[in-house]
Amino acid sequence: MYTNQRTLKRKVEIKGIGLHSGELVSLNIEPMPANTGIIFEKNNVLIPAKVEFAKSFEFSTSIENKGEKVQTIEHLMAALYLLGIDNVKIKISGSEVPILDGSAKEFIDIFKIIGIKNLPEEKFYAVITEDINVKDKDKFIKATPSNEPIFTYEAVYDKKVIGNRKFSFKPFSQTYQAVSPARTYCFFEEIDFLKQMGLAKGGSLENAVVFKEDEILNPEGLRFEDEPVRHKLLDLIGDLYLLGYPIVGNVYSYKGGHFLNAAFVRKMIESNAYTLIPASELPAFARNDERIVKVA
Repeated sequence: MYTNQRTLKRKVEIKGIGLHSGELVSLNIEPMPANTGIIFEKNNVLIPAKVEFAKSFEFSTSIENKGEKVQTIEHLMAALYLLGIDNVKIKISGSEVPILDGSAKEFIDIFKIIGIKNLPEEKFYAVITEDINVKDKDKFIKATPSNEPIFTYEAVYDKKVIGNRKFSFKPFSQTYQAVSPARTYCFFEEIDFLKQMGLAKGGSLENAVVFKEDEILNPEGLRFEDEPVRHKLLDLIGDLYLLGYPIVGNVYSYKGGHFLNAAFVRKMIESNAYTLIPASELPAFARNDERIVKVA
């Protein structure tokens, strides 16, 4: 568990292709002082990475302010969450965050090389205090109070190559490597449909897992046997960080996606179902630094 707010030690530039736009994009990510939060900047317009600015959820999460939009922020947001980074400004040259390898791994690798700085100010956690439920047809997300964060995703597919899978992740006691390398994925028969919608223009076997019937088209295969469900959980984590604080509670998503993830965060806020607690006041077991992977 991270007890202090964090930022980067220095500025870093990241370049890459947007998954859906296909355009080359540059990110300039700057350290920021405590209590700034995570803020995107596009064409001199600031777009806070908060759920109230989340406007679109077609195969990704987008945020928008004053007519300026940034798409596919979820993997970068997950990387920041998993490293406990609270305060950065992200200047973006295009419309979409680079997809890199399709997971959060390369963002994390870059941030670790640049270095992460602990700030003097204490970190706050959003501790869920009452049950929360959101639903969309047969999909739902529910959460209950817990002494530690537990995120679970259950995927249900009629395709054997994925099938029915469930995966849980406990950030206070598991290393982020359990979810950070899990890549985005699609089915071969969906590609034409996505491109007709103007999506997936930058997609390739370098940044996505592609399934064709029961075959994996990527020569290297899967990084985990259950990589798709781990990736869905990674998306969930990135989207939940739109609350602005890491969540402490037992969150269970059944077939959820970006729209439902944002709806859950909105429900948390609207129902006042959480309390902000400083790290020093969380249960003692959560402050056992020996259980937490140290980040340089």
